[in-house]
Amino acid sequence: MSSSEVNLEECRIPLEEIIRATQNFSSDNWVGDGGFGNVYRGQLFERWTNHLVAIKRLDRNSYQGTNEFAKELNLVSSFNYPNIIPFFGYCDDANEKIIVFKRRCLTWEQRLKICLGAAKGVKYLHSGVEEHNRVIHTDFKSANILLDDNLEAKICDFGLSRLSPRNQPGYPCQYKSCWYKISSGMMAYHARRFEDTNELYLIDLVRSYYDDNGLVDGLEKLIDPIIRAQIDMSSFEKFNEIAHECINVDVRKRPMVDRIINTIADALNIQVSLLLYLF
Repeated sequence: MSSSEVNLEECRIPLEEIIRATQNFSSDNWVGDGGFGNVYRGQLFERWTNHLVAIKRLDRNSYQGTNEFAKELNLVSSFNYPNIIPFFGYCDDANEKIIVFKRRCLTWEQRLKICLGAAKGVKYLHSGVEEHNRVIHTDFKSANILLDDNLEAKICDFGLSRLSPRNQPGYPCQYKSCWYKISSGMMAYHARRFEDTNELYLIDLVRSYYDDNGLVDGLEKLIDPIIRAQIDMSSFEKFNEIAHECINVDVRKRPMVDRIINTIADALNIQVSLLLYLF
């Protein structure tokens, strides 16, 4: 699709709708930043009902001015390719410069499959690559898990990896808060709070819901609201069981990769069984 085929005036989204979609650019909806400004997730209403979007809000102090914004707008609105994020609309009200993109939301089943694939990749590394020593990644996080066109997890970035002899005992999980980012949709190092907590980072927020006996209350508040309605709570509880073990402050008590794989597979089977029952 060429830019001449896009009527940008029809793609204009009022600022009040952007504010509503992001809850006035709430920190709860913040997903990242850069030299240009901040990116927020949101859900549009009115004539865009139920559209999930990524909202790029340019910093007013950014080097990008009116001409640069218009150039980018004409460029991104001309793209039409499966591997390029789709343009959805824009806003230039009240001295704001905002570009809106369509956002794909991964289902709970898809997220579990990604976790399972990533865990299997770690098992391969820990088992010893061919005749070599096993590889300990040491920097396993969501940013180092890429997805292919089929949403298959691909572990990357081995710059901090180290080798360990194959004949040593199993190596415990080093995943930390990675799993909770999957289920909550929250950034690990972007502090937030709920009514019953102080402002905390994700891993500390999770731990705040556990008592001294390891019992949990209210952790369902951390489920990504976009997928809350589709989650079988038995599946979530099974997933949470292993996720909590992965953030144990005592590294020696964190689970081995085989237990992680088996538990995530169980959570996935529970979720798939629910879908088969419903349909």
